[in-house]
Amino acid sequence: MKKASVPSVLVAVTLFVVGMRAEAQKPKLYRVGVLPQPGSLEELPRIKGLRDGLANLGYIEAKTLQLNIPKIKMVDELRPIANTYIENRVDVILSIGGTATSIAKEATKDLPIVFMAVSADPVEMGFVKSLARPETNLTGLTSTTGSEFEGKRLELFKEIVPNLRRLVLLYNARGDSPGHAMRVAQLREVAPKLGIKLNERPVKSVADVDEALRTFSKQIADGIFIIGSGLFREPCRKIVTVAIAKKIPLWGCERQQSFLSSYSADEHHYGHSAAWYVDKILQGAKPTDLPVKRPIKFVFIINLKTATQIGLTIPSNVLAKADRVIK
Repeated sequence: MKKASVPSVLVAVTLFVVGMRAEAQKPKLYRVGVLPQPGSLEELPRIKGLRDGLANLGYIEAKTLQLNIPKIKMVDELRPIANTYIENRVDVILSIGGTATSIAKEATKDLPIVFMAVSADPVEMGFVKSLARPETNLTGLTSTTGSEFEGKRLELFKEIVPNLRRLVLLYNARGDSPGHAMRVAQLREVAPKLGIKLNERPVKSVADVDEALRTFSKQIADGIFIIGSGLFREPCRKIVTVAIAKKIPLWGCERQQSFLSSYSADEHHYGHSAAWYVDKILQGAKPTDLPVKRPIKFVFIINLKTATQIGLTIPSNVLAKADRVIK
């Protein structure tokens, strides 16, 4: 057998070493799988904040970061998506909202999960052992300071609509997130103190929303209050239309252009903060070592255009409290 010449061997070794160096220099592609809420997320401030935060930390989408944000219409689509992330062993699962986080928690006990926009206490919901030290594979940010935050929203609604006495309450009754039940309980406690009688309308499907809409009228309600949930993201368009047509003040569809008012965490800010958690985990940190954070920056918005459409005069002292007034 003819032996390879020394130069040929050197060339082969050189090419191998060069190939190894090129592979070593190739930037690693990190994979982050998002479990979203129904509807389009691309335009939401929280997603822009997340992307801005990751870019500021040096990640380049499609080059060093694969950020998968599927668009879904119903929460039932979340489970198979979560299973796909687990099968493909993504580096981090980013869950948006209590329902998505519950599904992620049930699906995996080892893949890191960063949650955002969870509106109830993550300790009460069983996501973490404590805010300071999660002791699970989950950590992240809440969108409120706890279930009592819903009471604060109702107080503001009462200030905006002083004659509010009868209130239709729409909430997610699917049981897929214990946070919803906690927030309903908070409203049941606060409403009587404000002189408000609740007309509860538990919702498990879009059909339940349609049924409730058929009965809305100023004769039975001075206002409509929705406890935020991905379940209402698409139906909100129809709810807003009906509320304006029947001139009923509505709280809870703040993502629609015709919302009356909203009071919530600065979404761009906490989306930006979520990027910090993702980066820490991608660089080797464990969720159990990253404390859960609550929002510190809130925004109170009043839409005067919608108020005019429904014939509502908002007290000047309430307008003075607003961080932003839409005219």
